[in-house]
Amino acid sequence: MPSRHSHPPFNLRSFGNCSLWSALVVAFMSATVLGQINSDEQTANAVGEAFVSQIRPFLEQYCIRCHNVDNQESGIRIDNVAAEPTDRQLYLLKDIQRQLELGAMPPVDQLQPTSEETERLVSWISDSIRRSRSSAPLRNGSIRRLTVAQYRNALKDLLGLEEDLTDTLPPDAISKDGFTNNTQAMVLSPLQIETYMDIAAAALDCCIVDPKSPPVIQVMRMELGKSLNSAPCPDPLILGANSELLNNLDFLVTEPQLQKPFEFTQFKMRTTYDFIEGYVGNDTVRAWRKFDSIYHSVFACVRGTPGYPKGRAYEVVDAGLLLRPAIPSAEIFEVENTYGPKANFKISLRELPKSGNFRVRVKATKYDDGLLLDEGMQIADSRESAVSISFPRPESESQNFELPGIYQVDVIINAAAAKQPIQLQIDDRHFSGQLFEPSQVSAQGTRSSDSGQQAIAFLLVRLDAGEHKVSAQLGDNSQLRQIRFTRLEESCDIAKQFQIFESRTPTLGVHLGLRRDCGSTLTQVGDCQRVDRAGMHEYVFSGAIRDFPNPEVEDDNVNYLAGIREIGVRSEYTDGRDMPRLLIHSVEFEGPFYSEWPPQSHRNIFIERGEQGSTAEYAKAILESFASRAYRRPIAKDQLERLMQVWLELYSQQSNFERSIRDTLLVVLASPQFLFIVENSSGPEAEDLDEFELASKLSFFLWNSPPDQRLIELAQANQLRQNLISEVNRMVDDNRFSRFVDVFASEWLSLEKFDVVSIDRKQFPRLTRDVRSQLRQEPAQFLKHLFKHNLPAHELIQSKYVLANEVVAQYYGLSNSVESGFNFAPVMHLGRQHGGLISQAAILSGLSNGRQSNPVKRGAWLARKIMAEPPDDPPPNVPQLKEDDGSKRTLRERIEAHRNQKGCVKCHTGIDPWGIPLEAFDAGGLFRRVSEAETESQLPDGTQVKSFEELQSYLANSRIDQVAHSFVKHLATYAVGRDLTYNEIEFLREKGLELRSTNYPSRDILHFII
Repeated sequence: MPSRHSHPPFNLRSFGNCSLWSALVVAFMSATVLGQINSDEQTANAVGEAFVSQIRPFLEQYCIRCHNVDNQESGIRIDNVAAEPTDRQLYLLKDIQRQLELGAMPPVDQLQPTSEETERLVSWISDSIRRSRSSAPLRNGSIRRLTVAQYRNALKDLLGLEEDLTDTLPPDAISKDGFTNNTQAMVLSPLQIETYMDIAAAALDCCIVDPKSPPVIQVMRMELGKSLNSAPCPDPLILGANSELLNNLDFLVTEPQLQKPFEFTQFKMRTTYDFIEGYVGNDTVRAWRKFDSIYHSVFACVRGTPGYPKGRAYEVVDAGLLLRPAIPSAEIFEVENTYGPKANFKISLRELPKSGNFRVRVKATKYDDGLLLDEGMQIADSRESAVSISFPRPESESQNFELPGIYQVDVIINAAAAKQPIQLQIDDRHFSGQLFEPSQVSAQGTRSSDSGQQAIAFLLVRLDAGEHKVSAQLGDNSQLRQIRFTRLEESCDIAKQFQIFESRTPTLGVHLGLRRDCGSTLTQVGDCQRVDRAGMHEYVFSGAIRDFPNPEVEDDNVNYLAGIREIGVRSEYTDGRDMPRLLIHSVEFEGPFYSEWPPQSHRNIFIERGEQGSTAEYAKAILESFASRAYRRPIAKDQLERLMQVWLELYSQQSNFERSIRDTLLVVLASPQFLFIVENSSGPEAEDLDEFELASKLSFFLWNSPPDQRLIELAQANQLRQNLISEVNRMVDDNRFSRFVDVFASEWLSLEKFDVVSIDRKQFPRLTRDVRSQLRQEPAQFLKHLFKHNLPAHELIQSKYVLANEVVAQYYGLSNSVESGFNFAPVMHLGRQHGGLISQAAILSGLSNGRQSNPVKRGAWLARKIMAEPPDDPPPNVPQLKEDDGSKRTLRERIEAHRNQKGCVKCHTGIDPWGIPLEAFDAGGLFRRVSEAETESQLPDGTQVKSFEELQSYLANSRIDQVAHSFVKHLATYAVGRDLTYNEIEFLREKGLELRSTNYPSRDILHFII
C-alpha cells in the first residue's frame, strides 16, 4: 500500500491578523490539511504486488474489454480500478463481487474464469473493503469557507445589521450531493476576497454613526375615513393608468411630532414643486407649473388590474378604508401583470430615506362584515320571522328586530333595476355589491310571474335584537321597492356557510417599492400578519430601506410622476374563499427607525467605556470584544497585540478614533477566523474538537449561522459537551432553526428544479407565481414539523397529513380544512395520494418539463435522494428520452426503447422502476387517476408494485431502513460540509440501525449525527 505522508500540524490561530494575501494562501492550504493516515509500508507493497500480478490480469482478460473508458457497457468502467480503490470504486467492487458470486458475470457467451480465479478476485475485493473499514478516520484539522447564506447570517448576527449586502458575492458552487457547503466545491477567488472587503466596509459604515450628530428621522401618517379631511387639495389629480386616487376628502396626511428619549431632527417633507411634465385632470402638462400642497407629495391610491368579481374591491367608510382580498392578476408570459392584483391600496410618496431601518405601523381590524351571496342563491322563505322595510322611507327611521341571529337580506326591485350596484347600510356598517339576475316574486314573497317585481338574494348578516337604522342606495332609488330580512335557523346549510365566513381571518400585508408607468415594483415587508384580534390594533412591519426597490432618479427630474416610492397595504389573497373585509384606519411610516441613539449596531462595536482610562485601553477593549465575537472564541493574546499595532498605526495617521477603529475592524472581517469554519490540530493524530470548534460546527449546522452567547459561554466554561443534548433541543426549538431547514430541504431535495421549470400555463393555470412561491416552502415546512415533534422517518414517505397553508391546501383541493392564512399547519387528508415528501407538488413538478411528467427524472431523483442509491453518470453521447417521437408508442414503450440502447440498461434498471409509479402525478405535481398499466413497476430488488400507493407503502415499511439511512447520510454530509468516505457511510448504515427500534425519530437522528 502506498504510504500516506503526514503533514505538519495545522494551526490557524497564528493568522489572526494576516494580510489579505495570507488569507488566500491559507484558504488554498486547506486542500492539503484534510488529514492523512499513516500506513504500514510493507503491507502496502504486498497489496500492490498482488494487484499487479493477479488482479489486474484478471480484469484485463475478463472485464476491461467491455468496461473501459471508450466502451462503458451498461455505464460501468473498470479499467481505472487501482490497488487502493477509491470510495466510489468500493461500491462498484461490491457489485462486481455480487455478480461474480451469482455467476452473472462474465456473460455466458464470453470467456469464463476458473473457480480459483473467481475466488481470488472475490477475496481481494473483500480484503480491500476490510482494509478501508479498518483505516483510521481523517481527523487532523480542516478549514471550510462560510457559504454566502452563512456569511450573510454571520454579518447580521455580529453587527445587528438588517441590510443584506451580500448580493454582489458570486453564488456558491453545488456538490454532487446538491449541497453548497461542501468543502471540495468551495473555491475562493481574488475577486471574492475583494468583495468581502467591500461588503465589510459597507456593513461597518451602516453600523457606525457620529454619536454627537442627532439623526434625521422622517415620519408620515395617513389617516383614512369618510370626509375626514377638512382642508383637501383643490387640484384634480391623476396618477397614471389603472390608478384610482382616493377622494382627498377621505384621507388626511400629517407629520406628527415624534417622542424619542434622545435628541433628533424631524424631517419635513417638501410640498412646493416646479414641474414641466405632469398630470392635471386627464391632461399632460408640457409647461412649467408650480404645485404647493402636501397632497402633491403623498397620494392615497388604489392601483391594479380592474374587474373585481364580487363586491367593491375597496370602500371608504367613516372608520377607515375597507379592503377585500387583493386577487392576483392574470399572468402574462408567466409574469404577474405589472399593474398588480385586483386591487391593492398604496400610499405613493415622493420622499423616503435612502438608507437605514424603517417601520410601518398599520392600525387595522377585522370588519363586522356580511357575506355577499352568489348569483342564483334561493330567496329565503319569508313566511315567518321576516322584517320587511319598504322604500322610499325617512332616513332617520329605525326598524325593530325582535330576535338576534343570522339574517338573509333579499332586495325586491322593479324589473328594470336588475344588474345594478347597490349599497346597504345597517347602523354604521356598509355593504355593497352587484344585483344579479333575480327570481320573480310577489310583494308578499310568493313566487309570481305577473307581479312586475323581482327579488334578489343579496346578503347574509348577523344582527343583534333591537332597533337598527337601515338605508339603501340603488341608482336614484326609484326602482327599489323593499328590503326583506329573514332570520335563518343556525343549523341550516346557508347559515353554516355564514358561520364559516365570519370565523375566517383576513391577513394584512405591507409591501414597499416604487411606482412605474406600467404598474409597480413592490417587495413584501416581513411576514404577513393575521388580523384576528377584536377591535382596532396596531400591526408593525419593519425592514431595511436598501433591501427594497428604489426608483434611482436624479433629484431635479421635472416629470411629475418620476421617482415615486410606494407603500402597499393589502388584505392578502389566499385561497379565494369569501372572508370578512379588512378595515384600515391609519398607516404610519417612520425611518430611519431608532429606538436609541447611538443605535444598537453602533453600541455593538463601541462598547461601554467603563474603567478604561486611556484611548488605547478603550480601543483594546473594543477590539478584544469585537474580534472574540467575530472569531467565535476568545481572541488569543498575540492576535490582539497585532490588531492593536494596526490600530495604533491607523490612529496616528488619521487622528480619528471611530475611523481608525472602523478600518481595524476590516482586518477582523477579512480574516480566516471570521470567513472560515476552522478545526485546528496540533499534530497528525486524531483529536477531539475543542469546545469552541464544537460550538461553531453545531451552530453552522443547526442554525446556518454563528453560535450565540449561550453556546460561547458554555464552551468557555468547558461545559458544552456535557450539555449537548439540551443545547441541541434548545437550538431545534429556536426560530433560527429555520435557517438550516430552509437551506437543507432545498438542496437535499433539489427544489431549485421547481424554480426554473417553465410551466405550461394553459395546462396548469392554477400554478401561478404566487402559488409556486407557497408550494416551494412546503418541503421545508414539512421537515421542520418532523424535527420539532421528533416524528418517525416513515413519515418522510407516508403521513396522514400534509403541511399546508390556505394557498397550498387550495392547490391540493383541501381548502375547507384550513384556516391558517399563510401559516403552515398539519392538515389531515383522506386520500392516500397525499402525505410525505414524494407526493409534494414542488418536487414532482420540478421533475417534469412543465408539460409532461418525466419518470426518468423522478426515478433518478428518488434513487439519489430517498434511497441513497445514486445511478452512475450516463456514458457519453447517450441521446435524451424524446418527449414525443410522433409514434403512437406509450411512454413505457418509449422508455424501454431508450433503455435498450447500448450502455443504458444498467443505469435505467436502477432508475426507471422508481419513476414509473410516480406517473400517478401530472407535470403540475397533482395526483391523477391513471390505469394500473401506467404505474405498475418491478423495482430494482424484484418487488412488484402496481400503483403509487403500493410504492409509498413499500418504501415506508419494507425499505424504511434504507430510507432512514439515506436521510442520515444526506444530513451528515451537510453537517460536516464534505463528501463522506466509504468508511463513514458504512458506519452510519450500521450504527443507524440502533434507531430502528424507535422508528427512527427525526430529532433523535440529529442527536445521532451530532
